[in-house]
Amino acid sequence: MTPMKRIFVVDDDRHVLKFLTELLQDAGYDTVACERYQDAKGLLAASRPDLLLTDIRLGAYNGLQLAIFARDHHPGLPVIVLTGYEDPTLREEASHAGAQYLVKPVTQKVLIDAINQAIGTGTDDVGRG
Repeated sequence: MTPMKRIFVVDDDRHVLKFLTELLQDAGYDTVACERYQDAKGLLAASRPDLLLTDIRLGAYNGLQLAIFARDHHPGLPVIVLTGYEDPTLREEASHAGAQYLVKPVTQKVLIDAINQAIGTGTDDVGRG
């Protein structure tokens, strides 16, 4: 049996964070939830997850800054940035940071499929929610 993949989930909206972590846990992932940019940055400095899932808006900071920090400390780490804003400039910046850019609302299937693809996990390796 392979170990569960660990995903750091970062969102400053407590309800969204709870929803995402529960969704990912139901899909068979080990999750670490962070509401604040600084907490997520500290976790990334201390350990490497299998994927970083972050909101774009994180108070005074943003998920792209976190994606760049993650890339610098963990080259090749898959990053997915979630946002409620379709913004071509942000999309391009996410691409330059090596992050996938998903616009909310996103279906559960689309999110899980994007995560599976990003970390190379087949759908047979995780539970279905």
